[in-house]
Amino acid sequence: MIKKMEMDEVRLREVLGFSCIGLPEEEYAEVLDRANSVLRMCDEMQELDSSNVSPFEWDVKKAPARREDSAVAWKGRDRFLDQAPVREGDFFRVPRIIAGDDVETEEEE
Repeated sequence: MIKKMEMDEVRLREVLGFSCIGLPEEEYAEVLDRANSVLRMCDEMQELDSSNVSPFEWDVKKAPARREDSAVAWKGRDRFLDQAPVREGDFFRVPRIIAGDDVETEEEE
C-alpha cells in the first residue's frame, strides 16, 4: 500500500520559501487546497492497474537524424552582450535570487 500524500501549511511555507515565492497570508488556504488536490490525483493514479502497460521505449532506428554537435563562433555575441543592463566581461551580471541568512546581499555590501 502506497502512503497517501498530503501537504500541510508548514510544508507549504517551507516549499514557498525554498522557491523564493512570496504569497499573501490570505491566499495560503487556497494554494494549500490546490496542492492537496494535485497530490490526491497522484494518489489516484498510483492506484491504477498498470500491469498490462508496457514501458515506453525509444526506437533508436526510427529516431530522426541528428547533427554533429560542434562549437560555432557567433559574430553577434558582443553586440548582444552590449545590451545587458550590467555586463561583467563576457557575462551578464544578474542579481542573486537565492541567498541564505548568512550571505550578504548586494544592498548590504
